Amino acid sequence: MAVEHSNESLFASQSQSQSQSQSQSQSQSQAQLPLHPHQAQETPAQRAAAMAPSAQPGHYDELRGVGVPAAGIDGGAGGMRLADDAPLTPAWAEFFGHLGADGFSDLDRRTLSLRRQVRDNGITYNVYADGHGPQRPWAVDLFPLIVTAQSWARIEAGVLQRTRLLEGIMADVYGPQRLLSSGLLPSALVQGHPGYLRPMHGVVPVGGTHLHIAAFDLSRDEQGDWWVVSQRTQAPSGLGYLLENRLLVSRLFPEAFGQMPVQHLAATYRALLDSLRQRTPAGQDARIVLLTPGPYNETYFEHAYLARYLGLTLVEGSDLTVRGEHLYLKTLHGLQPVHGILKRLDDEFLDPLELRSDSRLGVPGLLQVIRAGNVLVANAPGSAFLESTALLGFLPALSRELLGEELALPSLPTWWCGEDAARQAVLPRLAQSVIRPTWPGVGAQGEMPVLCHTLTAPELEAWSQRIDQEGDAYTVQAYQPLSQTPTWRTMANRRHIAPRSVMLRVFAVSDGPGAWRVLPGGLARIATGTHEITSMQRGGSSADVWALTDGAVDTTTLLPAAQAAPAVAHRSRQVTSRSAENLFWLGRYTERAENTIRLARLALQSLNGEDQSSQPLLAWLGALARSQGLVAPGVPGGAQGRRVFERSLIAGLADTTRATSVGYNLRGIKAAAGAVRDRLSQEQWNLIVRAEADFFQQCPNGSHGGDYSAPESLRVLEVLSGHMAAMTGAQTDRMMRDDGWRLLSIGRHIERLGFLADALARGFDSGAVADEGGFEAIVALFDSTITFRAQYQLRHDVPALVDLLVLDPDNPRSLAWVAHTLRGRVRKLHGNADGGASPGGAPGPLGDAVAAEAEVIDPTEFSLEALCAHDAAGRYPALAAMLSRCAADAWRLSDQLGARYFTHSGDQRQSLGS
Repeated sequence: MAVEHSNESLFASQSQSQSQSQSQSQSQSQAQLPLHPHQAQETPAQRAAAMAPSAQPGHYDELRGVGVPAAGIDGGAGGMRLADDAPLTPAWAEFFGHLGADGFSDLDRRTLSLRRQVRDNGITYNVYADGHGPQRPWAVDLFPLIVTAQSWARIEAGVLQRTRLLEGIMADVYGPQRLLSSGLLPSALVQGHPGYLRPMHGVVPVGGTHLHIAAFDLSRDEQGDWWVVSQRTQAPSGLGYLLENRLLVSRLFPEAFGQMPVQHLAATYRALLDSLRQRTPAGQDARIVLLTPGPYNETYFEHAYLARYLGLTLVEGSDLTVRGEHLYLKTLHGLQPVHGILKRLDDEFLDPLELRSDSRLGVPGLLQVIRAGNVLVANAPGSAFLESTALLGFLPALSRELLGEELALPSLPTWWCGEDAARQAVLPRLAQSVIRPTWPGVGAQGEMPVLCHTLTAPELEAWSQRIDQEGDAYTVQAYQPLSQTPTWRTMANRRHIAPRSVMLRVFAVSDGPGAWRVLPGGLARIATGTHEITSMQRGGSSADVWALTDGAVDTTTLLPAAQAAPAVAHRSRQVTSRSAENLFWLGRYTERAENTIRLARLALQSLNGEDQSSQPLLAWLGALARSQGLVAPGVPGGAQGRRVFERSLIAGLADTTRATSVGYNLRGIKAAAGAVRDRLSQEQWNLIVRAEADFFQQCPNGSHGGDYSAPESLRVLEVLSGHMAAMTGAQTDRMMRDDGWRLLSIGRHIERLGFLADALARGFDSGAVADEGGFEAIVALFDSTITFRAQYQLRHDVPALVDLLVLDPDNPRSLAWVAHTLRGRVRKLHGNADGGASPGGAPGPLGDAVAAEAEVIDPTEFSLEALCAHDAAGRYPALAAMLSRCAADAWRLSDQLGARYFTHSGDQRQSLGS
């Protein structure tokens, strides 16, 4: 499910043949341009003009500030280009003048630096249909889109007016509905729209404002005037990505950004945050969360980024619960009240009780909390009908009615074909128009525009008939070529500045009661090649937007003002139950992967080493490999079929259908880490992604498949083992020691305790401890070979083994050390959580947590003498009982933690509708 519908440009490209012809002519005239000027007196602006072809006919040239005339819609025979050395606008001339001594020869280096920063920062845009995986690096161009102060002033005034207008429409539609009864707004476009929410009629939102964020997509015509193409009000995307674009591009051009009067962005974000807090029921003490559909959403990166930037808690629907018409956040310390939601979720998924019953993304009972006035939601649910293209055609009259003003920023001419007069008027000019669905998901085209001048005569006729029969389902909009902005391109040995079509998304955010402000800048979306489709899903790019100002540059920052030391109280980071569960499983998957990698390496080395004839060793390895899922249950052990066992083990390493394979565990690490990316450093995330990608690329039976070579498999596992060591090191030394980290550590030690106890028990059962090769292998599996030899030299007896691997308090792989660490972590976790409270002041659901001593075995209960006592048959009953209890305690503790901290099943009160 996407946060918002696909935002394709409404415009068509020039015909393919003409585009190729123009591109070829440009290549002939520009391909041989030298990178450095021949003449010393040539200015950077002149050099840029010489390297930059003008915009295509019919488009506005952003670089030169003029329109390029065209005879017809497709830039036909009458179209002509500007002289390629025509002067640049003053703003662009100043920008290129700040390039520095290296000038244009440095732009390739800056481009590489830009791409590296995108990769290192992990900036992604998820594409569901991408054959190379859901995550694609965010695309951002080197040059910004520069908007002059005069042009920006017109945009700002028009966007503010439109935001006031849309707010007025929302207030009327969900209130007295005078616009509907008077016929100024067709009921079919509102009450017939699937985004109109009847449960919200008559509801006055908390704070009195419906729209806290609105986005408008703008294009510039041949004369340089701005037009509104579409508007987004449900959950407009881009506020996070444009911050990253600004950070990346401003660092690459520090001189230009510092010297040119580019307005900063922080003040607008602070205004939004302050406005939300002031309007919530709790005021400045409000807890505000950012609601995301989750890691698989296409814009999840910016959800996490924006939450971190604004200091909000990133939550999914499962993190929230409704109790008594109030909203709560599930945390390790119990349920905490939530007073505001910045949502990045389409309205229809918000509440499965009253909206889509199949939604697992929302919160049951949320609409009732909104109706009760106990939570502010930005934006208020029910604004989806405002996003219909058909509404644009009615806004001029609505503006006169509600505001008493003409629209300062016009929309492209738009006709809703549900009205006979509009349909009959637009059908004759259909060939010069664009067809859009009135409702989301209508027809085979879905949200995709139909670019009519690209259609054949029969296709155009078919569309005319369809519109004539189902007019209300379609809206027709006039075609207008997009303006073109300069982009830096390097192909082969040719470096040049290429014009690319661009669409500008501008944001208005709330700034107090009945007031909004426009974010000074925005998100520019750039089409690929000579096309005019500015869709990120279809390979488009983005650009930073520099809005220039005639006044002073605002230096507001989101950093808090300095406070006296006594006023700065220590604050523990809030850990949601979902984050806690993902951190817990991140720890478990990490340890589980390490264990299976070590076991697989040991098995392959033993099968091809000096001890390959040791029957007890092979029996132990076979039993342990089967219990850990490295080979299927029916596969014979190494003693019965060494090669079959080896091939089965290698073949299963990357088999993600097995829930215990190395590949499955790596995928589990990545999935769990992806759900808590806001808690991980970028280096930590990059390491996880790289380890998984390298393994599946190199592993036998992986992407290149079919290689069952033991030496090659050992090499791959050795490399992966190094990655895992770096991962565990980052978890140990690069994360805050809060309760989330404790659960990660607990998850790792639960796996370690269960795995090592099982491995040692099987070592005794199989007789491997009595075999020299088996004894050495057991010590190696505990990663204790160097320590054992240093302390016990060549001894191969049970007391030495038990002393080091079971009872040694200083060995991080001994069962005593693991159990002691687990007890400490759980005791600290319970101690922190016992302060939690349920709604209404009742004791917290965690207040009856049992002591850690009753959950995990106490290693001090056992002595070396007792554990080494054996019966007449050579069995060690006390040791066997201890090992069995270690494993049982580990898995029982996992269940107890899940019940207390993740599902909150200890609290018997039920949420609404459950």
